[in-house]
Amino acid sequence: MRYAGVLFDLFGTLIPPFRMREHIKVLQECAQTLGLSFDACYRSWGETYLQRTRGDFVSVADNFRWVARRTGVLLTPQALGHAEAVYEQFTAESLVLVAGAIETLEWLTACGLRLGLVSNCAADMPRAWSTSAFAPYFHYCAFSCHVGAVKPDPAIYRAALDALSLPPEQTLYIGDGSDEELSGAARCGMQPVLITTDLSNTYDAQRQDVATWGGPVIQTLPELLALVTGTA
Repeated sequence: MRYAGVLFDLFGTLIPPFRMREHIKVLQECAQTLGLSFDACYRSWGETYLQRTRGDFVSVADNFRWVARRTGVLLTPQALGHAEAVYEQFTAESLVLVAGAIETLEWLTACGLRLGLVSNCAADMPRAWSTSAFAPYFHYCAFSCHVGAVKPDPAIYRAALDALSLPPEQTLYIGDGSDEELSGAARCGMQPVLITTDLSNTYDAQRQDVATWGGPVIQTLPELLALVTGTA
């Protein structure tokens, strides 16, 4: 084998990209439930992206409390619980593997490769992930909200590499190019691979890493097998 391990991005790689239109509808429902202005809720949610993915908010409810304090709205426990449940359902429903993912994970595992996840996400994702059917394939997950570092910060990649005892030069990193993750992985010494996906329903359809990428590109996860074995 050319590699000892593979680190995967989550959204747009193992599962479809983060769904912008569906997310807006969920925020509309949550704002109505909480008695918040949607415009204020939407704007504040965007402004707290880094705080959320860095783990500054321990839950979705904590994030909504911050928004409410900023807008001067008092939240009832019942409304807050309902809004959090609606948002967390949206997160759980996003965990649908793309075509060929299970077969690829099973093949890599059978070959003895160590598998890791590196994801920029808020605190609701690790909870949803822990109950998913495919979590057992991964030996370690570097969730930004747990690590306290957000891609492309080297710290989040190194957390996964160290936990899996993987030399960077023997590690593939697979991602759809969000958050400058590919160039970040390259700076850590890994071999990044771009997986192409439909970005039309995302918040960041224009991505620097995608626009300037000159490295390996795959369209589906099973194409990884040729890269791992050196037959590509």
